[in-house]
Order: sequence, then C-alpha cells, then structure tokens
Amino acid sequence: MPLLRPLLLLLLAPLTLAAQVLSRPAAATAAGQSDSVPQVVVDSASPRAALQGFLTATRVGDFGRAAAWLDLSYPETADRAPELARRLKSVLDSKLWLDLERVSPRATGALDDGLPADREQLGLIRTADGREVAIRLARVAVDGERRWVFSPTTLAQVDALYAELPDNWIREHLPAALLRAGPFDILYWQWIALFVLIPAALFVGLTLGPLTRGLLRKLTARTEVEFDDQLVAAARGPIVLFWSVVASRVLLRWVALAAPAQAFIVELQKALLIVAVFWMLLKAIGVLQVTLPSAKWSETHPALRSLVPLGARIARLIVFAAAVLTVISQFGYPIATILAGLGIGGIAIALGAQKSLEHFFGSISIGVDQPFRVGDWVNASGTEGEIEAIGLRSTRIRTINRTVVSIPNGQLAESRTENFGQRDRIRFSTVVGVEYGTTAAQLRAIRDGIEAVLRAHPKTWPDRVQVAFSNFGAYSLDIELFCWIQTTAIDEFRTIRQELMFRIMEVVEQNGASFAFPTQTLHLARGGEPNRP
Repeated sequence: MPLLRPLLLLLLAPLTLAAQVLSRPAAATAAGQSDSVPQVVVDSASPRAALQGFLTATRVGDFGRAAAWLDLSYPETADRAPELARRLKSVLDSKLWLDLERVSPRATGALDDGLPADREQLGLIRTADGREVAIRLARVAVDGERRWVFSPTTLAQVDALYAELPDNWIREHLPAALLRAGPFDILYWQWIALFVLIPAALFVGLTLGPLTRGLLRKLTARTEVEFDDQLVAAARGPIVLFWSVVASRVLLRWVALAAPAQAFIVELQKALLIVAVFWMLLKAIGVLQVTLPSAKWSETHPALRSLVPLGARIARLIVFAAAVLTVISQFGYPIATILAGLGIGGIAIALGAQKSLEHFFGSISIGVDQPFRVGDWVNASGTEGEIEAIGLRSTRIRTINRTVVSIPNGQLAESRTENFGQRDRIRFSTVVGVEYGTTAAQLRAIRDGIEAVLRAHPKTWPDRVQVAFSNFGAYSLDIELFCWIQTTAIDEFRTIRQELMFRIMEVVEQNGASFAFPTQTLHLARGGEPNRP
C-alpha cells in the first residue's frame, strides 16, 4: 500500500528523536569522556553544579527538592516554591534549552560577562511581544555558605513566560506522574499526545485528500490534455501525505515540547513535505511514461517512443537521489562533504563495477542511437526475436520459441544487430526450376508470364521486378525472380507470397511445362566394347 511507508514514518517519528534530541550535558560524566579530552573540574558551588542539581531534581518530578535552587528570600516566592520550580522547568525546556558545557564550572562564575560578580546569565528568552527576558542565577548566602540560585528577577518573570506556553492550561490539570520527564526529556503526557495527535493528523489527511482530488479533477476536466487528469488520479499518496503533515504542524503547536524535540519534529515535517513533492514528481514520471507513447507527437517521432521507458528509469533514479540528498541536508548534514565522499567512493566502485557501468552506458548509447525499439523484430548477437524491454543493464528479447533471452547492453551496443522492424518492404526472391525438355519458346513464355503475375499484384513494388533465365542446373532450367512486397507485416507477406507462388505454378502448367526434380541418368555399355564418352 503506497501510504504504508509515510504512515509508519509518522507513527515512528517520536521514537526517532533519539537520533536528534540532544541529551542533557549533565548526563555526561567524567567516566564517559575520552582520555584525550581534558577533564573539567566542576566546583560544587558553581553555577553549573547549581543548574545540574535543579535539572536533575525536576527531571524526576521532585519539584520540592528543586526549589532549593530558587531564591526564596521573598515570602510570595517561598509559598509557591514547588510550583515555580515546575513552571520554570517547563519554560526552560520549551524556550531555552540549556547547555551545561556553556555554564561556568567555577564557584565564582564567569567574571568576563560584564555582569556583577554575583550574577550569572544563562540565556535570553524572547516573549510574544518581542521583549527579551534574561534568565540569571544569583549568588547568595544560604546557611553560611555561598551558592548559586535562580535570581528573584528571573522568578518574577516565570508566570508570564509560562502563560505563553500553548499547553499551559493542560499542564495545570494533569497528575504529577504525567508531568515527569520521559525518554529524551519529553514529558509522559506529551508522549501520549504524540501518539494521539499524529494518527489524528493522518486521519485529517485521509479526509482532505479525496476532497482535494475531487476539486482538482473538476479543474483538470476543463483542459484538453489527459496528463493532468491521470496525474490527479495517481497523486493520492502525495496529497494525503501533504495534508497529514500540515495537520500535524497545526496540532503539534498545542504541545510545548522540549526545544530539541520541537526542532527535530519541525525538521521532520519539512522533510516529509519534501518527500511529498518528490513523490509527486515520481508519480508525474510514471504518468508521462504511460501517456507519452500514445500522444500525438509520438506518431511523428516514433524513434523517441522507445526512449520513454529508459528515460523514465533514469529520471526516477535522479529524482530519488535528489530527494535523499535534500532530506539529508534538511537535517543539517553537509551535502558537500557527502558528495565528496561519494565521489571518492564512486571511483572505487567504478573500478570494481566496470562491467555494470559498461552495460549502463551501453543502455544510454542504445537509447540515443536507436538501433532498435521495443516491439521490433531483430537478430542480435545470433538471437532472433522481438524486443520486449530495454533496461538499464540488459535488453530482453522474446524469441520465436517464446523464451526470453537477456543480452547485456554493453555487449549489445557493440554487436552487429539486424533490425527487421525498420524495413519499409520485404524482399520476395526464389528460383523456379523447370525440367529439361522445355523448349526455348516455352521458357520465354513462362518467364514473361511470371513477370506479368508479379507486376499485376497491387502489393508489388513496381520500380524493380526482375525475372530471368539464370542457369542450366544439374537437373533443371532455372528461372530466377526477385521483387519487393510493399508491407512490413510478416504475416501479410507470407500470405502474398503464397498467392504469388500459386499463380507461378499456374503459369508453368499453362505453358505445358513441368517442375523439375532431382534425377539421375545411367548409361550401360556392353562388355568388350570400348568405352564411349
């Protein structure tokens, strides 16, 4: 089913996030680092340690413990500490994905950031009205120790930033268990939402697809060409995929995923739109392959008709390769590097696949030179039959015994090929042998009668008809005849040939002669008599 692959791609999209979603740098420990990379000593009283502790606590849903990294010097803050910790985590996940490696590991923080010594800026969040809100840590004294916590100014902005999240209303009414981070830092309720909304988006695509095709059919019915009508009929899959992606884009806007997950899903949606476009191109190639041979232009360009299957195969390969490279580039991979690698690998492949490349270029040579076309009757490399298909590697010939012979195109392009399908008329040639004893007058009458029979037939090419007494044979007087029959259909030629040969027999019989057959005369001599020549 054409929709199976895009359906699986959409349903498995959340699972593929593992390849793209960046894990928290806090998860990386010194034991997992390479020995060649210098290890950074993280002070337990540093901004990085504070942020790591906050993220670790919120990841398991322990917002009460996470409140220890909030500045609770104000009563209104202390009363809502767990709630503020939960909301701050949601805001950071959706609007500011923090990289621990960029946060200072020293207890004093970064001293060259232009901020006061007791302030550490983690990043900026742009609000809906265009303002930029700074997310900062403050260094305060707690129980006689100086430590880093989220500053009061930051905490004062948390509620406003949280209110801008599209799913803030549902977060306030879900049980705490569903607000915990699942795989790849996606909340458990968001996983449920993904597995509900993605099939819903596919349902929308399946609903809008037929409606769109119906509208397009009404528009294409006004045109005289058949290509657009057949393209609309064949474009069911790309249209459904397009509407499914659009619906998923709309539906998933209501789920505030973590920033890396959201970025990946957006890139995935763009990639699926690209797939829909190239899928439509492949459908168009298929429709052209069917419609071009029956189009009016093919009647005036019969030589180009057999290029259509080969051209369609090459076009599909080009479109598929372009689609793969475009999708890869959509995810940020350097195409230039990939192409350079493919170029180096292509040299090695070319050296190891010389025969395959020879056959491929042989197919191109056959397509350009047109020594034969699909449907022609040929004698190629000693094999006689009808050309059934011209592929990228070999050409298949259906023999008179109904067997199929495949000849590599590289070999076929260099071999001598006799094409019976391109002749404009068929030669009729035979020798009529009459028996010895036929007089010269009879022989002339037979000759003239045969020529008259040939010229009288409407299918005989009149410019060249030859009938002549050619030879004194071993047991016959030979009359050689030659002419062309104006037909390219072998069955019609056989019928005409049979008719002409019956008339030739009648001419011989009417002139009192007989056809010769092999005979042998023995001369016996009496004993004792000299041999006579």
